[in-house]
Amino acid sequence: MRPTALAISRTSLALDAAGPHRRLPRSGYMQRPPAFHQAFDGHLLLYDVFRHADGERVLGIGPPPRNLLALLKASRTVARPSGTPLALKLYASLSTSIFEWTGAPAGTEALELQVADQRFMLPVQPNHSDALSGARLLSTINKNNDLAWIGYWARWHVQLHRTDTIVLFDNGSDAYPIAAIEETLAGVDGLKAFAVIDFPHAFGPVDPLVRTDPFWARFAQIASMSIVLRRFAATARGFLNCDIDELANPPGDTPIYDSLDRTRAGLLILPGIWVEPDAAPLASIFDHSAFAWTGTEKERRRTPAKWVLDPRRPWVGNLGVHPYWHSIRGRPMLGKSFLPDAFFWHFKAINTGWKDAGRASAPIRNAGDICEDTLLRARHAQLRAPAYARVACAI
Repeated sequence: MRPTALAISRTSLALDAAGPHRRLPRSGYMQRPPAFHQAFDGHLLLYDVFRHADGERVLGIGPPPRNLLALLKASRTVARPSGTPLALKLYASLSTSIFEWTGAPAGTEALELQVADQRFMLPVQPNHSDALSGARLLSTINKNNDLAWIGYWARWHVQLHRTDTIVLFDNGSDAYPIAAIEETLAGVDGLKAFAVIDFPHAFGPVDPLVRTDPFWARFAQIASMSIVLRRFAATARGFLNCDIDELANPPGDTPIYDSLDRTRAGLLILPGIWVEPDAAPLASIFDHSAFAWTGTEKERRRTPAKWVLDPRRPWVGNLGVHPYWHSIRGRPMLGKSFLPDAFFWHFKAINTGWKDAGRASAPIRNAGDICEDTLLRARHAQLRAPAYARVACAI
């Protein structure tokens, strides 16, 4: 049976680029190169506006307000068509924020928001958490990754972890249409539902002048995780964050979602292992299965961690909790758990240069620096043969 394709609309909002108001970077007095300012999103306020899973509140997900905080606090919001004034509370972190509007009556279709002299009408989108209750959800953001890579990544997590729902944000791919991604996911046996969400916003720059959290200005990916958590995964069995170049290992042959029951707070941190681009030429590689060589222990565990979360834990309902790339901001003290064999493989060669142009060009080739990862090779062998033809490649 083919999975259900969820048709998802979003409500986004940006200030007038010609107007006087814009978001400023951290340490704004410091001079950045022009490329930073070209990639920095100073005008977007909201990536999405939707009903909270409780059916009462309305949430908005956006970048951090920074210097726009006072402007937003002075804004006025009215529910339409009722005309009911709404109260706004902001939950901000370094790279993202949640807008919470309370008092919206049943039947609210849109919010009329006035910020300074600008007025916006924001359709309120539905929440899908009830329909996805108990889902084993996997999410990522994509741009121009090979469709065969997307297919292998999806099949891996469906077959080895019983993932049944995928939410994929497409960040402006121009190598193929969104329909091609949808068709790829529709062909994954065992998947029950998926959503491919058009998300063509600025990805954001690395800040060359900030030592602590230099990736703070990459708002889009961080915000997409909050959209998934609050709009799709609020009552899911588990929410796994893995990029297309990352494959989670099932610890003890147990699906990663089931491992959450062994954690204190429902948050399992997955250390990463680099998988080296040891096959050449890379242009002939069809998918992750061509790679099963990792570096020595010193080299292999240098990739940052990822996570899997049980969104049903009470602490996750706090809107001051924000998922980030490598952990969860606002988690309880001692909330992180680690389990033996709970980790992920990070493939250097599954890479278009979208975020890291040079990663696949410098494999470790000195004798003794790499070795075959027999567990990874065995996991590749566990996957059923794909429906499409494989390109042969010797390692």
